[in-house]
Amino acid sequence: MSQNDESQHIGTSNLRKEDEGFLAVKKYDVNKFTLIDGETYEGAIALYKGKVYTDIMPASFDEITETHFRKWLSLKPEMILIGTGSSHFFLKPEPVAYFYSKGVGIETMRTDSACRTYSVISGEMRNGLAILFPITE
Repeated sequence: MSQNDESQHIGTSNLRKEDEGFLAVKKYDVNKFTLIDGETYEGAIALYKGKVYTDIMPASFDEITETHFRKWLSLKPEMILIGTGSSHFFLKPEPVAYFYSKGVGIETMRTDSACRTYSVISGEMRNGLAILFPITE
């Protein structure tokens, strides 16, 4: 990374890069994500099976509601990774138990970690849903 480039570059899995449907975060910056296909998105995004979703996302982690949980589950992921931004925040135990009762694992972590983890999971052709909130300054 050059001294003038403040964005964070993410390593991507080599397992599936050549597949047409593979999609992961190449780099992130304050309030935006650049994907490996070159597309840039501002604000929160969701990645699942080679598609980007913005319509199933709250503006911030604090605004997640049960409605969002139902939308995420309607995609039928095996697991959900929530990138909480610059800091790590946790879900309350009730939503975590709800997802586990549906057979879906759910984890929260900082967004940089979620981007890397999603790259590996999708590279292994697993059905992970990444819910990514942007970093802030």
